[in-house]
Amino acid sequence: MSHPAELWTWDNCSDKIRSLPGRNGLPEIGVLKILGYELDAGTGAIKDSLSGKPPQMDPRTYRNVSNTLFYILSAYSTANNTPTSGKHISSKQFRGTKFTERSYTGEIMSLVRHFESNTDRLIDAAKILGGGAVNFPTGDVAIELHVLPMVPVTVVMKNADEEFSTEAWIYFDESIESYFDAEQTYFLAHLTVSRLIEAANC
Repeated sequence: MSHPAELWTWDNCSDKIRSLPGRNGLPEIGVLKILGYELDAGTGAIKDSLSGKPPQMDPRTYRNVSNTLFYILSAYSTANNTPTSGKHISSKQFRGTKFTERSYTGEIMSLVRHFESNTDRLIDAAKILGGGAVNFPTGDVAIELHVLPMVPVTVVMKNADEEFSTEAWIYFDESIESYFDAEQTYFLAHLTVSRLIEAANC
C-alpha cells in the first residue's frame, strides 16, 4: 500500500530525521546528503546540488521530491547499523512477510530508454552522484551508488545484440532488508533512477 504524500512532511518526519547525524554511517554534521540532495537535519531545508535550487516535482511521477526524501530518511532512522554483505539481490528476492511485491518495470524501462544509446552516460551520471563503475558478473556496464552510507544500489545494463534488446537490472545488497521494507525500497530505487537521468542531462 502506498503511503500518502501528506504523511511525508517535515512536521511528521523531523524528529526521526534529526536523530540521524552520527548514526548509520552518516556524519555528525547536520547536513544529510542523498543522491545529490543536501538536507539540513535541523530545519528540513533541501538543496539540489545538481540545479542549485530547492527540489522540484519528480517529472516522472509529479510527486514532490521532498516528501520522498523525508519518507526514505525517516525509515533509515529506525534501522540498526547493519553492515553490507556483498551479496546482491533483486526486489524479487526479498524475503520475509513484511515484503510485498512491487513492479520495477517502469524503472527498468526508464533506464533503457535514457541510456541504451550510450551506456557511458550511465557511468558519468553515477560519478556526478558520488558513485562509479563496478565489476559485475553479468551485463556489459554496471554502476554502484551509495544512496545512503549503508545502502548501495547497483544498476546493470546489457547492450543489445542481434538476438536481444538492451536490458537493465537493479540490485541491492541483501542487508537492504534491515533498513527498508519493499515499499520504501521501491521509492528509493525510483529516486535513484530519476537522479541518474537528471545527472546525465546536466
